[in-house]
Amino acid sequence: MLNPALEVEDHSRTVSPIGALADYAAASLAINDSVIAAARLCLIAGLGRAFEALRDPERASLIGPLVPGALMPGGARVPGTSLELDPAQAAFCNGLLLCHEASGGGPAAERRCAADSLGAILAIADYQARKGIMEGRSPPSVRNVLAAIAKAARIQSVLQSAADRAHAEATLRLTRVTSAAIAAAQLGGTVQQIVTALSYACVDSGIPIETDERYGVGDRDWATADAISRAVRHACRAIATGQPGYATSGQLAAMDRAGKLLPSQPHVASLLFGVDSLDPPTGLEMPHEITQLTTQFQTAVERYFPARQAERIKVLFATPEQLDDLPINELLAALVTNGAR
Repeated sequence: MLNPALEVEDHSRTVSPIGALADYAAASLAINDSVIAAARLCLIAGLGRAFEALRDPERASLIGPLVPGALMPGGARVPGTSLELDPAQAAFCNGLLLCHEASGGGPAAERRCAADSLGAILAIADYQARKGIMEGRSPPSVRNVLAAIAKAARIQSVLQSAADRAHAEATLRLTRVTSAAIAAAQLGGTVQQIVTALSYACVDSGIPIETDERYGVGDRDWATADAISRAVRHACRAIATGQPGYATSGQLAAMDRAGKLLPSQPHVASLLFGVDSLDPPTGLEMPHEITQLTTQFQTAVERYFPARQAERIKVLFATPEQLDDLPINELLAALVTNGAR
């Protein structure tokens, strides 16, 4: 495999996985309606799980700022709460809520892979929307978020096809890598900045998957939430530094190690690099479950929110075309509660 550190200056000839990922994440793709519909189901399923999770006192007690009282007015909101947090902590909270149910193998595991990056995507999108409004820019729409979900699912499914699925830490690294790439792209990062975020995400060792047993929350949930939170930090760091390339030996070493940690099979680069459209990702194909997922979502909304707010939320999701055109900050505002969190 080529040394990705030597390829930063000319991405047109990039064939390494890290360069291909950056190009793909930064690309503007034509996404068909079937992919958007599949991503919408992923969003609905994730939000339904989140509202059910918030009814669990043990899990709900973990949702909040990293430092008690350290809120961020105008920051990213956590669905089903009144919290406004920095995007990294919001992503952590989202991760604990959105992905807590699907486990094991089969369709549940594939849905989980598709949803793993959802917490980071929502946190960045809401932050970007609210910041953009304050600066006089148009906020991203729900459709933009759905496109990011589909991209993330595509990246993670391709990487997982070339990775050792038996190792949980390898899977978490791919979640962290995928989330970092998409988050950096959502923040408007250049290809070089996305490569920087990817290199940080690859060399980050994360937390051992067994260390969170003391919290009483599934170890996969805690580790996934931590992974996407770290991914958002890496993306923000890469954008904030504004460095055009890799000037230091430490950065070059990180790039080299990052390239070795990603799957290096040729088909990884060929599937991701140069693609101008999306096919429905495997983890998002659930047409036979549309009715079931919709019912579960509506039930979760009815059980968690006051009656009038629940009805408004269900109306928002009743017409997909109108939902897709809605600014993402307006959707998150509709999911805010007036409670303690």
